[in-house]
Amino acid sequence: MAALSCPLILNAQDNQAATRQNPTVETGNLAAAETYPAYINLKANRIDMNGADWSDLVQVFAASDSCPVTIVHIGDSHLQADMGTAVTRRRLGSELGGLRGRGLIIPFRLAGTNQPVDYQITSTSEFKQSRLLKTPWPTAMGFTGIAIEPVTEQFDLTVTTREPFESLTVYFTGDTLALVSAGDSIQTVAASTESVAKGLKITFDNPMTEVRLDLLAPLGTAIHGINASAGETGLAYHVIGNNGAAFSSYTDVGSVGTDVSEMLEPDLIIVSLGTNEAFNAIGSDEFRATVDRFIKEITAANPDARLLLVTPQECHRKVTRRRRRRTRVSYQINANVKRMRDIILEYARTEGIPVYDWYTVSGGDNASHSWIKDRLINTDHIHLTMAGYRLQGNLFTDALLSRLKP
Repeated sequence: MAALSCPLILNAQDNQAATRQNPTVETGNLAAAETYPAYINLKANRIDMNGADWSDLVQVFAASDSCPVTIVHIGDSHLQADMGTAVTRRRLGSELGGLRGRGLIIPFRLAGTNQPVDYQITSTSEFKQSRLLKTPWPTAMGFTGIAIEPVTEQFDLTVTTREPFESLTVYFTGDTLALVSAGDSIQTVAASTESVAKGLKITFDNPMTEVRLDLLAPLGTAIHGINASAGETGLAYHVIGNNGAAFSSYTDVGSVGTDVSEMLEPDLIIVSLGTNEAFNAIGSDEFRATVDRFIKEITAANPDARLLLVTPQECHRKVTRRRRRRTRVSYQINANVKRMRDIILEYARTEGIPVYDWYTVSGGDNASHSWIKDRLINTDHIHLTMAGYRLQGNLFTDALLSRLKP
């Protein structure tokens, strides 16, 4: 495990750290938005290529009905609940050869935090819990930013999904992981022991939406996630999101780039980070260095994958004033978000990396007031509502499809 390379230092005014690490998650309908608000900058809703060539990627996606194609999207709390990304997953699947199952699912709830609504990972066993932002980690940490370590050698996991799966690959850190039982539906079991975050693959005779896995592993084994897959062709859209995450949070794990490469084999990696740095005392040069460290780790381990950066959206910070024994709370635009966004844009231009400027697409400076008025930003003034994430997901998908479809 790598040493902490560049930990964030909380600013004295950062009184929303708990909110960003434990957001209130609104759930609802993921139907497509009928119209886009007037303050959305549709002319800017594009991916700026910065000289990069995606022609080979376009060919890969064009053949997705007959071969596997994989996207890995890495981010913070805007991704952990999988709201906007669920819209993108569904729409890309319908446009580009169908989905290869639900993809990566993570035991967020067993680790003590919120998880998406379209799956459940439950257990009757007891686990030690590790989350990316809660350091020091009591277990081995993995590429998903989540780890659960069973306190007994034999334990169980029950996986329930909306989308049927034909196989489950359980990603873990440790020496071995073995299947004890999973009912009468087991066809084959295969284990990979070639990487740090190993995978135990279990294939079923028929498509499943729920199964209990009884597993056996030496003490000290940590589970990081499960790939719920169906079929050999089509799109897999994997999302890795952690509340409160920054660029440096993932480099602190020490193996994210390598494990993403070996476990998920991506064709396209999308990185949506930068919001949390805007709430902390981090200078521009330091922030650029943390971006560079993580991107260099990702590209070095995934030389054949294409990369896309996404800028953060304007949001507010909480301001607390105490006068005459009264505490007054108000919100103001967090100007640091724009600074983070400008650095990401400059870095992408300098390094020749495609970028999606969500800050500008969402309306740019002062647009957050309109989002709040229209109830597209949550009451914490940072996260979006379900309608907001639905809007974001559709706009982002529009921009992606304009680059990925021939």
